Formats: sequence, C-alpha cells, structure tokens
Amino acid sequence: MKISLNGKWQFAKRGSEEWKTATVPGCNYLDLMNNGDIPDPFISTNEKKTYWVAKEDWEYKRCFTADAGLLSFDKVFLVCDMLDTICNVYINNKFIGKGQNAYIQYVFDIREHLKPGENEIRILFFSPVNYALEQKKLKDDNKPKGDSEGIAHIRKPACHFGWDWGPNLPPSGINKNIEIRAYNKAKINDVYIRQTHLKSSVKLDISCETEIFSSDEISYEINIISPRGEVLEGISEKTNNCKISKEYLIHNPELWWVRELSAKETQPLYTVEVKLFHNNEILDEKTQKIGLRVIELNTEKDEFGHNFQFRINGVPLFIKGTNLIPPDSFIDRYTDERLEYDLNAIKFSNMNMIRIWAGGYYESDAFYDKCDRDGILLWQEFQFSCRPYPFFDNELLDNVKDEVEYNVKRLRNHASLALWSGNNEIELLSYNWATNKKYLKWTEKFFYNILPSQLETLDNITPYIPGSPCGIGHMKGTSSDNVGDTHLWQVWHGLQPLNYYRKRMTRFCSEFGFESLPDLKTIEIFAT
Repeated sequence: MKISLNGKWQFAKRGSEEWKTATVPGCNYLDLMNNGDIPDPFISTNEKKTYWVAKEDWEYKRCFTADAGLLSFDKVFLVCDMLDTICNVYINNKFIGKGQNAYIQYVFDIREHLKPGENEIRILFFSPVNYALEQKKLKDDNKPKGDSEGIAHIRKPACHFGWDWGPNLPPSGINKNIEIRAYNKAKINDVYIRQTHLKSSVKLDISCETEIFSSDEISYEINIISPRGEVLEGISEKTNNCKISKEYLIHNPELWWVRELSAKETQPLYTVEVKLFHNNEILDEKTQKIGLRVIELNTEKDEFGHNFQFRINGVPLFIKGTNLIPPDSFIDRYTDERLEYDLNAIKFSNMNMIRIWAGGYYESDAFYDKCDRDGILLWQEFQFSCRPYPFFDNELLDNVKDEVEYNVKRLRNHASLALWSGNNEIELLSYNWATNKKYLKWTEKFFYNILPSQLETLDNITPYIPGSPCGIGHMKGTSSDNVGDTHLWQVWHGLQPLNYYRKRMTRFCSEFGFESLPDLKTIEIFAT
C-alpha cells in the first residue's frame, strides 16, 4: 500500500507563525517566489538579495489520514526520496529521525507513531550555510574565511554554493517524492543481477535481499522476460530466508550495445521480476530492466604510455560525449519533458557517453532508464568535487559510506553504467592545499583504499577510477596526455589560443570548454 504525500504543504520560517502554501516536491526558494515573498533570484542582482533565505531555518508541515486499513499493516514506513539536507522529521510532534544527506533515500518506521484519523508530519530544515560553517569550525578547529569554506562538511550538491557557471543559491526542502508505504509479513529491499558471459549464453546470478517480519511461510517468484515480452524462465519456491540467490542461463542472448553499433533506436532490455507471496497474496514486488553486455576500461600499457579506452562486448569505442551539470539551481522544476528533450538532443548529436559531473546530483531513475533504452553510456562520478573533504571525521565518513551503498545499489544493474569515478579534480587541485598533510593523506586513503574496497563488495564489475582527471597514482600524471584522462581548460582559464588544442594529444579528454556570452534573447530575460 502506498499513500503519496506530494502536493500542498505549509511552510514557515522557523520561529514565525505565518504559515504559507508550499508545493512538494519543491524547495524554500520556489515556495517564497510563488508566495510573492522574494523576487526571481535569476533576474538582475536578486541572487544576492535573496541569499538570506539560505541562512534561515525552515519548517514544512501537512496532515494526512491514517484509516483502519493503513493501521492494519505490520509495518508502515515514511519514505523520503530526497531531503535537502539537514533536517529533523516529526510525526505528531514526536521525533522519528533526521536527514543529513541529500543523496540518500530515507526510510523511517512510523507505525508506532500513528494514531487513527488525522496525523501531522513536520520537517524542520536547518540552514545549510550555517550548518556547514559550524561543522567547519568544530571539525577543523579553524575559523572559515567565507560562507563557501564549509561546503565539504555537508552532503549536498556543491554547486548550490556557486560555481563558475552557476549562482550561489543553496535551497532547502523536500526535493523529490515523499510517501507512506505499508507492508504485511515481508518486503524486498534490493535486487542485484550479475552477468557472466559465456560462448553463446549469459548466466545471471540474481541476489535478492528481503526483510521478513512474520513467522508465516513466505513464497517468492522470479521471472525472466525477453525484450519481446516472452517469459524465458520462471520459478516459485517457499522461503523464510532473507537472502534469495538463483542462477539462470539465457541462451542466444540479444546483446545490449551503444546505439551507433546496434543500429537500433531502442536497445534490447531483459526484465527480471521478483515477487513475494503469502498464500496467493502479493506482499511486495520489484522489476528490474537489464541489458546483457560486457563493458571494460582498457588501461593496458602501450608504446605511448597507458591506454584509456572503453570497450563494449569486446569492441573498442571512440567516445563522443558531454558533461552533465544540474540543469537548474532548483532541481525539482526539471520536468520529465525537459529530461526527454535533453537526452533526445544528445542522441540526435550522435553522442555515446554522458559524464555525470561530481558537483551536482546522482541522476533520477528516469534518466538512467532512458539511457538504458537509448544506448548511451554513463560515466558516473561520486559527488565530491574541487576541494579537500574531511574523511577523517568518522561521522561524515559513515554518512558518505551510507551514500555510496545506497547509490551503488540503486544504479549497479543499469546497462548504461560504464564507469564509477571517485571525484572531480580533487587531485588536480590538491597542490592548493599541499601544506595540509592531513587532508592530502585522507584524500588518498579514501579514493584509493576506502571507496574501492567498498565498491568491491557492492559492484566489482563496473570499472572504477579514483577521480577525474586520473593518472598513474595519487597526484601522479593527472595532467599527462599519455595516461588516464585530461581536463583541458587552458584555452579559457589559461588564456591560450584555440590552436593550443592541436598540441595536446590526450588519451581521453573528459572535460574542456569555453564559456561565452549567452544569446541576446537570454540576456534580455535577466538584464534591463
């Protein structure tokens, strides 16, 4: 059973009794704009005039009904897909948990806090700016010189605090779906499908993590469905084990390719269905689309240095791609229609890879699903960018490990996932804080030991690099053309002429660009 809590809420600045209408999913900036309380931050110099919003705490609340049907379930959870970022969550004025990471789906057990009839949910968001600065002072024993110095202490998109292409507008709010989910007897937590490619078949190892909260006998059913809708395999067995493992063999498989090699507009995807039953009643179910393929990153030594070449099903690829940054400071107004348009434009441009940059978000399920269908590879970065992070802080490290586990489990089955990259430009910029040995040590420790060790247990199939650009070791070769990837910004940042590019025979250019003036029609929108 699911009950959506999206829609109309109320919100107020903490300490104020003036409650106004809010929209969820959404954020405080958009809600204030919609109520006429602040001007559009993108117009004129309103970015600075509205910055006070980020330095206040904000409360959101709404009521919902718990009827006899809902209260009859064994377990009732509040599921929040994105809480941005530091917040306390209350049901009927009782604290049920906190959010401390914008990249994690939070699931709170609320069954014992519900009462028959009307219930109230309230979420108190703390200022991201104030929180980050307080953590900087507390953990670094160092007074920050400006608001942006504390960014590394909060697990929130770094670009919210300003970038060379974007404004300083750090929002707070319920950014994605929020709902109540109720279960009887058991639920499915995760499904993982590993592939082994044989001569003329593919072996699937299907692992399913369940949660059983009943002594009753539980059955499960797994179905494998072909891209044309035919049920290839199906099995139903009884179990009281929380971990289910099964193997399936697909003969004469339809392989998944990038679009240009398949010559197909839509790539073949198999469906894995997992269901839990008690008698004939479905307790929970999950469906996962998979593409049968082998993706490799070839870094073998050659006459020039070390290769950096992607291969799919043994075929080398010439990568043509783009970097993806958040399309809006307020991600909740990036619609499915805009997503469809943007990805269609990428397909139309004959690109075969998107690099999901590390200063924004892990993308939506709809994004990965469309890349699976369209045959576009994804270079997925963990969200750490351009600054030293205090991984020596055990509280933050545990928070980050939870983030890694959640997102790797969410994304690892996608056919389009081609690479995990640890960060953006941290090694390249480490010379800026070279005197801080503590940060240098923990940067290397996290991206070269802790993160790959965790990935080994979660996804040891997808290739991993410690960061972009990467070389042959920590802070070794990150600007070299004969190894790893490169970021070529010398023509813009370095004021070099355009023909400078002819001098750089990079193995793989994962970032370059030239920032220009926008079209006059765009300028007329924000400038008088």
